[in-house]
Amino acid sequence: MRSRVFLLEVLVCLLFTAAGLCACGASGDAQLADCPFSQLNWNSSIREVVAEEGEEHGSYDSVYGGVCYTYPREFEERMGTVKYMFDGDGVLASIAWAWGTDSQEELLSLYHTIYDSVSAQCGESGYSAEHQTNYGGVWYRDNGDIILSVMITSETKALQFSFLSPAVSSGGQAEAR
Repeated sequence: MRSRVFLLEVLVCLLFTAAGLCACGASGDAQLADCPFSQLNWNSSIREVVAEEGEEHGSYDSVYGGVCYTYPREFEERMGTVKYMFDGDGVLASIAWAWGTDSQEELLSLYHTIYDSVSAQCGESGYSAEHQTNYGGVWYRDNGDIILSVMITSETKALQFSFLSPAVSSGGQAEAR
């Protein structure tokens, strides 16, 4: 009888440990999951973004109802723009890096490098578009979706690599759509 109680206690401890480890990626987690171009997290305020990135920034209306702050940022040996998008309540909703080029070949090379890297870390994309004028992947995750997109037109060749907060992500709900 004692051995069964002991075994049950061990199983309960293992269950709580496993649940705790799984909760690290849960939607309430403030940590930004593996974002290679920012050290800020979902609890970061506008003041903290400015303190980290500097006073010199561009800004425009965010698609989330607040303001988007932009800063020059090098990533993958290319100079682009990091974007911190806030919602109407001043909560960080998205962090993205955008880059444009004149070279379609260079754009697609960077796209495939990032796509392969994210797929290696997060598994296959839950959505992939491979059209002549746009490419993209979405990784639906409980701790915030990752979106990689490319747009190619005669005037524009651009890539955006976005991390969405859990509050604006579908986070694994892709099957429900």
